[in-house]
Amino acid sequence: MSLLGLISAKFTFIFYLIGTTLLCAFLNGSYRFYEYYYDNPPVKTSYEYIIVGTGTAGSIIAAGIPSRDVLVVEAGSMRTSLMDVPLFQPLLQGTQYDWQYQTEPQRNACRALEGQRSNWPMGKVFGGTHMLNNMIHFDMMGNTDFSGWFETPELTRKFLDYFHRWGRDPTIPVERLQYGTEFGEDFFCEKMEELYSRLFAKPNVTARNGMRRTASHYYWEQRRPGHELLLNAHVLKINVENGKAIGLVLEKSNRTYEIRASKGIILSAGTVGSPKILLHSGIGPQKHLKAVRIPLVQNLPVGENLQDHITTGMDLLLWPEKLPLRPLDLISPLNLWNFFNGKNSSLLLPGCEGLGGMLLPDLPRGLILGLGFMVMPAGIASDGGAHLHKLINLREKVYTQYFQRILEQNLQSVSILPVLLQPKSRGHIRLRDANPHSPPLIDPNYLQHPEDLDNLVLGINIVKEYLEEMNSKKAELNPLPFPGCRKFTFDTKPYWECYVQSLTLTMYHPVGTCRMGPKRSKKAVVSNRDLAVHGVSGLYVVDGSAIPKLPTGNPNSAIAALAHYFLKVKFNVDLLGR
Repeated sequence: MSLLGLISAKFTFIFYLIGTTLLCAFLNGSYRFYEYYYDNPPVKTSYEYIIVGTGTAGSIIAAGIPSRDVLVVEAGSMRTSLMDVPLFQPLLQGTQYDWQYQTEPQRNACRALEGQRSNWPMGKVFGGTHMLNNMIHFDMMGNTDFSGWFETPELTRKFLDYFHRWGRDPTIPVERLQYGTEFGEDFFCEKMEELYSRLFAKPNVTARNGMRRTASHYYWEQRRPGHELLLNAHVLKINVENGKAIGLVLEKSNRTYEIRASKGIILSAGTVGSPKILLHSGIGPQKHLKAVRIPLVQNLPVGENLQDHITTGMDLLLWPEKLPLRPLDLISPLNLWNFFNGKNSSLLLPGCEGLGGMLLPDLPRGLILGLGFMVMPAGIASDGGAHLHKLINLREKVYTQYFQRILEQNLQSVSILPVLLQPKSRGHIRLRDANPHSPPLIDPNYLQHPEDLDNLVLGINIVKEYLEEMNSKKAELNPLPFPGCRKFTFDTKPYWECYVQSLTLTMYHPVGTCRMGPKRSKKAVVSNRDLAVHGVSGLYVVDGSAIPKLPTGNPNSAIAALAHYFLKVKFNVDLLGR
């Protein structure tokens, strides 16, 4: 344990502790300020359309819906421009702008996390979770990713037309990531072309001049006449009469309002929010509420089919040189000058600087693109223990025995995260009780299927193969044994199985809880033609919850294309100008 390492670790901790404390205080303060500033009640008691949620899908639909009588409801507060700085992304989690959801204890995973629970940050803000994510726009998915999603091949082609028209979408601009480190550049070496059929590359990001850009930015700038944006308004339930959605009940500033919708209600509240609202409205199974009696509208499988991309491997690699992401590097005059002049600044790094997807023909059943990889020039130890390990709910003992030792030895840890793109495990979301303000029960059932564990272990082995193919400044495998796995010989299959089951991390990509499909299907909640809720007219769900199966990449681009598809099918509106 070196003296230099101890001094460096202490300085890093103090720097990030002060910085995160000040920034989080500012963010929480701004949330409260906007709560006060936008304390207006609904102007009217009836609208043509009500859109619930202002995430990627909700904002795109609001921007294109052909009506001047629209109420847009958002449970969170107005965003602040500080949230547009990409490097601040982790600091947004755990603030008032985050729903701060947490899963139920996982039986087969998350053993290194407190209570074996995974934190699930989701945006409680104008702009939704897109305001909190890594801004990655992934458009490398093949057409087979979407097979079976829609009622006919013609509708699938219509969706794909929007999915593949990126670069011409005014709602979310996409550009190449501007900033990269020596680690990322060194990792993208030519030798890897000989190993695998897909090479790593810098990702595209949803940004303008390096700064975060979401569909909510676009919608806000439209200033559409006749549209009312109601912030800090919590939708309690949908009102249904004779099989038709006629309005909703919302709460704002401790007052309850009943608002009618003459033409339709569009739920875009997300994979957790949309099924929660439906269940509280009596749409879906209520048996788990036991004594609570809510009349059923339709016994739909609301909240089932929950899927999420998961990963592992934080700080698993050591890099021989310090990267320019240390405290003094971030606040150096040159770095700040570059940032304010829109140049190559580390403040423009959203966390991930490289993506890869592997063709794995040797896997059972010929799995294609079963694994993705994220290149990150940092890890859990990067902030000296001030904030990051708390965001993933890591046990303090695990941080002290593993991640803190990296700092104390003055080592530079980096991460190449294997990502399980096609998990076999399925979970669910259910109501905790009849109180609409209670957080739901979230159980993703991580690693329930044995193939999921096998494939993530395979991903670690592929990362190890990469290390042998890198050039002279190659990274090394972190030799520290992981807490809880020391009874297994290091770098054996049992050890890596234990490691994956311990450090099981979400990629923040949950989908599927209101999956689309034909009406005759017992697994479908919404129509695979126009996303209408089966059995309830005038009610639609358009967000990640409608996706029946995880795509092999970041789903934000697919969710955006789904919103464009809905506008075309429902209203014959094409925001992409074709």
